Amino acid sequence: MKHMKQKSFRNYTLILSVMMLIFTISKMQAQIAIGGGLGYNEKISGPGITVKAEFNITDAIAVSPGVTYFFGNSLYGFNQNTLAVDLNAHYFFNLIENKLKIYPLLGANYSNYKTGASYYSFYYDTYEVSDSAFGINIGAGGRWQFSEKLSVYLEPKYVISDFEQIVVNAGILFQL
Repeated sequence: MKHMKQKSFRNYTLILSVMMLIFTISKMQAQIAIGGGLGYNEKISGPGITVKAEFNITDAIAVSPGVTYFFGNSLYGFNQNTLAVDLNAHYFFNLIENKLKIYPLLGANYSNYKTGASYYSFYYDTYEVSDSAFGINIGAGGRWQFSEKLSVYLEPKYVISDFEQIVVNAGILFQL
């Protein structure tokens, strides 16, 4: 019975915390942009697809979560791909009157890697290995605003982790 009360209390605490977070975010009046684009990961020599959001906390500071799936390459039956989840912070510098912004990028990264191969010996065989790592993103970015609602971005970054890599993302953001 004691265990059920603890579980119930945790559930109520979680629900209350989520409700408070939603209430706080709705009162912030933050500018929000969503979008996506294409990326390239030099470690696996492959393209990827990115989905990201950008929450402007102030005119100069933004937080940007994103997810990228890199397809990797396939060479001699050896395949590799990566799923990367990022949470980055930006500090904007306006260069051309609200058209061009550049920013340093600093954030956290979680990457999940899968590699595998199919080969023939005496029989057909396959194997798969996966691993994951947490890391730190360091980079820079640029954003060109075409209109009040539409902009494009370019972000090269270096991921410091057990799987160090250079990643370049480019895409479109739509202001909500």
